[in-house]
Amino acid sequence: MRGPDLPRFRLTLATLFLAGFAIGLLMVSRSQVAGDQLNLLARGWRLAADGILVPFGNPTSAGGTSPGPLQSLLTGLPLLLWRDYRAPALAILLAHALAWLLLDRLLAATVGRSERLLAAIVFWLNPWQLYFAGHVWNANWLVPFGVVHTVTAWRLRERPAFWASVLHVLTIGLVFQLHQSFVILLLATGLLLATGHLRLHWGGAALAAGLVGISLLPWLAAVRADPSLLPGGTGFLGRGLALLFPLARGIGYLVRYASLSFSERMATFDFTSSLGTEADALLAPALHTAVVGIGAVSVVVPLLAHRRLWPRLTRQWRQRRLAPATGRIWLLRYVGVALISTLAAFILAPTTVMVWQGFAVLHVAVLPVVLFAGACLRSRRRVLVRRIAVAWLVVSLVVATAMALGAPLYRRGGRSARTAALHTDHPMLDGLGISRHCTVAVDPVNGWWVNALSWPAPPPARP
Repeated sequence: MRGPDLPRFRLTLATLFLAGFAIGLLMVSRSQVAGDQLNLLARGWRLAADGILVPFGNPTSAGGTSPGPLQSLLTGLPLLLWRDYRAPALAILLAHALAWLLLDRLLAATVGRSERLLAAIVFWLNPWQLYFAGHVWNANWLVPFGVVHTVTAWRLRERPAFWASVLHVLTIGLVFQLHQSFVILLLATGLLLATGHLRLHWGGAALAAGLVGISLLPWLAAVRADPSLLPGGTGFLGRGLALLFPLARGIGYLVRYASLSFSERMATFDFTSSLGTEADALLAPALHTAVVGIGAVSVVVPLLAHRRLWPRLTRQWRQRRLAPATGRIWLLRYVGVALISTLAAFILAPTTVMVWQGFAVLHVAVLPVVLFAGACLRSRRRVLVRRIAVAWLVVSLVVATAMALGAPLYRRGGRSARTAALHTDHPMLDGLGISRHCTVAVDPVNGWWVNALSWPAPPPARP
């Protein structure tokens, strides 16, 4: 695409962006809450309503809670602007949009327009990405932070830079407060440094480390008062390698991120509330079957992409061609380093790998497909690849829209609906509009309570 094609390219890219953003807004408007969402919203409510910053985040799968106050800030600051439970979800969507724009700028500097269009399809319009950009959840922030790690690493590929180093190290420290998968980014930075593909400014890195340390002081004080808040109480290091299944499960997710194969919960549709009973009876089972079938076939594409990726990287490593590289070669090597770091983190993980533990490299997982398809577009197979890309785009738009209208996390009621039961009522439920738009019951017998909320005072006695 050169010369006269540039305006058409820009229009196409803008159209793809607006289509994804529109679906994202629909998801945000229809998003629901359950246990994880209530835990996060409670931290945001304490900041927005009471001016209290909770120094620890959501409970972790390894026990304890996430360290630091970042989750409280990311949830509470949007609530200061819009007192609605969907405000943090809108902030997450905007962060994902910014992440795609940053990734597109990186691709513009390293590859070509074909790859940029492909990335818009397999990353920005990827139902995996859109689904986890439209609701409140701490793991959803991993995607934009992961992209920032990549972009700052690119900025540091040839020479140290103070502010890029500050942002790079700060990103790792902030992800530490979001999820244990910060290990992926930490390992990737270590490998990039060891192979000469990243050059940190050590003064900037020290400043960032100091800022992260200062932000953790309130959490350290809370842990000292209550040691049960410390994460990592269950499982054992190396569980992924010892049991093999967790590692295989993680590899499967890395492949599926770049495909049209989704988890069962994402594809459990119920359109009764949005399209009516008759439409649901017709569309829901047919669409679910189609998504499962297409998803199984689509996995072939990332598998072919990895078949092309790893022999190229292996040849370079054997020939000791690890000097600093620019453009496409640097991006190719970054993908290899990031994926190896992810596998190492999966091996070390003390618990079974879950779908969200690779979100920090979701954009990396799709890049082998982008590079593979881009190369095919410059070969004799370009006509076939164009047809596949168009079909992929159509399926992505249809499935993402169906998720926005019928997936459990984006509808109230229906099959496998997201619900929660609290031990007692709380002003947050009405103050954030949760009672009006979500299913949160009050059950004094079987309900649970959010550890970030103070226990409400008993109601006054009736006369």
